[in-house]
Amino acid sequence: MITAGALLCIMSIVDTLAYSVRTAGVYAGRLATSLSLFNAVVIISRLSNMFQAPIIGNFADSVYQGDYTAHDVLNALRIDLLFIVLGVLVGASLSPSFIAIFKRGIVVMGERGTLPRTVTYGLLRISRLPGYLRRPNMASITRNISPGSIPKSILFWNVFITCFYSIGVMATALAGSFNHNLAATCANLSGIVNGIATMLLFILVDPPASLIIDDCISGKRPKEDAVRLNLHMIISRLAGCLLGILMLPIMARYVLYAATIVDKLF
Repeated sequence: MITAGALLCIMSIVDTLAYSVRTAGVYAGRLATSLSLFNAVVIISRLSNMFQAPIIGNFADSVYQGDYTAHDVLNALRIDLLFIVLGVLVGASLSPSFIAIFKRGIVVMGERGTLPRTVTYGLLRISRLPGYLRRPNMASITRNISPGSIPKSILFWNVFITCFYSIGVMATALAGSFNHNLAATCANLSGIVNGIATMLLFILVDPPASLIIDDCISGKRPKEDAVRLNLHMIISRLAGCLLGILMLPIMARYVLYAATIVDKLF
C-alpha cells in the first residue's frame, strides 16, 4: 500500500505541476513551446499511472487468496487517495518555483531545439536550482481566489474528470474484490474508464484553458489571468480528488455492473 501510495503521490505532484507550464509560457511569451513541454509533462504522469495498475490490482488477488476482505481493500484504496490529495498539496506549494523553472526551460528549449537537449542543459546547471525556488505568495492567492473571468465550466469539468481519473484503476480493483470471478474483466475495464476521462479532458478542459493562455500572451487578457487559471485548476483538482474518496465505492459498483454485462454477452 505504501508503494502504491508513494507512486500515486509522485504522479499527483507531476499532474499538478503540469498546470504551471502554461502559466510559465505566458511569462516566457511562447505558447507553442509551452504546450509542447506541457504535453511532455502530462505523458510522464500518464506513464506513472500505468505502473499504478498492477500494484493496485494486486489487492483483488489478495481478497481471492483470503488475505483481505473487500472492505479492507476499500479502506486501503481510500488511504491511497489521500496520498493523491497530499500530492496535490505538495504540487501546489511547489507551483511558484516550477513556474520560474519552466519559464527558464521554455526559453532554453527554444534555444536548444529539443527536449532531451533542454533536460541535459538543466542537469548540467543543477547547482543554479536554488535561485529559482519561490515561496507561495499569499497576497497573489488572496487576490486571485475568485475565478473572475475564468469560465466556470472549465473548473466544473476539471473536478469531474479528476475525480474519475483518480479512481479509475482503483474502482476496477475494488470491483474485482467484490466478485473475484469477474476480477479480470473488471481490471480490463480500467482502460475504458481512464480513456473516457482523458478524452473528456482533451475536449472540455484543455482547449478552453489553452485559449485563455493564448489571450494572455496576445494581450487580450491580463497575465494575471494565467495565474488565476493555474490556481483554480489546482483547487478544482483538489476538489476532484476529495470527491473521488466518496465516489470510489459507487464507481466500483458501476464497473462491476458493466463487467457483469460483458460476461453475459461474451
